[in-house]
Amino acid sequence: MTHRFYIGTTNQHKIREIGSILHATGCELIPTDKIDPEETEPDFVGNALIKARAYAVHAGGLTISEDSGLMVAALNNLPGPWSARFSDFEVHRDPWRLGAHHPSGLSRDEIDRKNNDLVLELMRGIEQPRRAAMFKVVMIVAAADGEILFKGENEAHGWIAPEMRGQNGFGYDPIFIGHNTFDRTYAELDRHRKDLISHRRKVLNDFQDWLGRFLRQP
Repeated sequence: MTHRFYIGTTNQHKIREIGSILHATGCELIPTDKIDPEETEPDFVGNALIKARAYAVHAGGLTISEDSGLMVAALNNLPGPWSARFSDFEVHRDPWRLGAHHPSGLSRDEIDRKNNDLVLELMRGIEQPRRAAMFKVVMIVAAADGEILFKGENEAHGWIAPEMRGQNGFGYDPIFIGHNTFDRTYAELDRHRKDLISHRRKVLNDFQDWLGRFLRQP
């Protein structure tokens, strides 16, 4: 039986990655229209719930949505939930915190580059073991009536590279070295290797376990 899910995101890189990982399930995955619900919560769970419900209502069917980002311990866990537009914010020290927001209007790829440049700049002079970082993801499946059917969270741990390396991946992949990538950034891994170890792979494994139970329901 083929089951249809909408994917609630405007990030084409995430759509391709989720689709690639879930291809073997046989599910039909349909990107939603762009609606950009306002993410007003200070954490991944809250923003994932906002997006999942908004996209599910808009699409009129079961919708997969997520919130994810990079957390750097030495930066008080920034960029965190503000990862996607981190370089659009003023960043203050002592303690590390975000200030005013100045939307740049840049494309996704352009702002990814600026985000990476900013993290590297803020980490200048910080040596190991204080370069520890992790990717975190929260994934939600919502029904059209707003009911939450699945919620999963997972992480991938590593550290911040001294410079950007690699041409693959997206987001912060060029500056993130996984604890199991043999000193290569995620952007230096081929897609299949990254898909085996990423935070998104881990949470999608949990989704697949849930999906098996969901599809067996009468």
